[in-house]
Amino acid sequence: MESFTATFRRIFHAGLTNFRRNSYLSFGTTGIMALVLLLFAGLMVLNYVSSQIVAGLESKVDVTVYFKQEASPDEIMSVKQDLENQSTVQQVSYISQDQALNDFKTKHAGDALIQQSLAELSDNPLQASLNIKAKDSAQYPNIVSFLEGNKFRPVVDKINFYENQAVIQRVEGIAGGLRNWGLLATLVLAAIAVLVTFNTIRLTIYNQKQEIEIMRLVGGSIWQIKAPYLIEGGLYGVFAATIATVVFYPTLWFVSSKAAVLLPGISLIGYFLTNILQFVAITLFAGIALGVVSSFVAIRRFLKV
Repeated sequence: MESFTATFRRIFHAGLTNFRRNSYLSFGTTGIMALVLLLFAGLMVLNYVSSQIVAGLESKVDVTVYFKQEASPDEIMSVKQDLENQSTVQQVSYISQDQALNDFKTKHAGDALIQQSLAELSDNPLQASLNIKAKDSAQYPNIVSFLEGNKFRPVVDKINFYENQAVIQRVEGIAGGLRNWGLLATLVLAAIAVLVTFNTIRLTIYNQKQEIEIMRLVGGSIWQIKAPYLIEGGLYGVFAATIATVVFYPTLWFVSSKAAVLLPGISLIGYFLTNILQFVAITLFAGIALGVVSSFVAIRRFLKV
């Protein structure tokens, strides 16, 4: 009786032979699959970039509370103490009117017009403020709600968190929209790849009707007859994943240097080189799954044994 290893080798060889026989069809099928996997890889890049941008924005987000001119230092310190007693607050920094003015002068030291205008003012027009950093960016709305309900709310002039929150929500919305459209394009292209693979396997089955009939007559099992077509589909996926990986990394290396100008601190090639094993594994799995599923559907539809 033939061993499992010998049977598998024979089945694999039959699948590889089918792949070689349909050279032109195999090339086209593999190319379509490679495009699907490259688009899928592009979605992974987009997801990484958008998550890094949002994380960077969130790290810079804070809440700044500006107080009215009539607010006393004691009232401001009382609000500061109340905030520091909150478990969600990491740090509270007090910026007095004088410090705010000095910081403004330093920031605009090279602007003679602003410096002259400030020198002509008799009173300090800037406001005292508290800068608040939360332990978790998700806690900022709760901190703002706490400030809105504080007993010293009448001396608060403005809370500037809402502008920052709107920017983050806008970025998340744009990134989510790009991901959704990218996913839709990937699904459409994947459907095309399934149809192409489906038709390739169908043609292979039609071309091998006599061979299939002979195998049935000599007692070939259903598994021995069907498995080579699954192997063929899997091979399409393996070669497509290989092509996608070979194209993806050089392209990413080229794009990464350009993207670094617009997105400083984000290294695309560094991230994907660090995670190259995971990327190859995911791409290979996706390619094989795409090929095998397509072959399985074709076998159920056209191979009657």
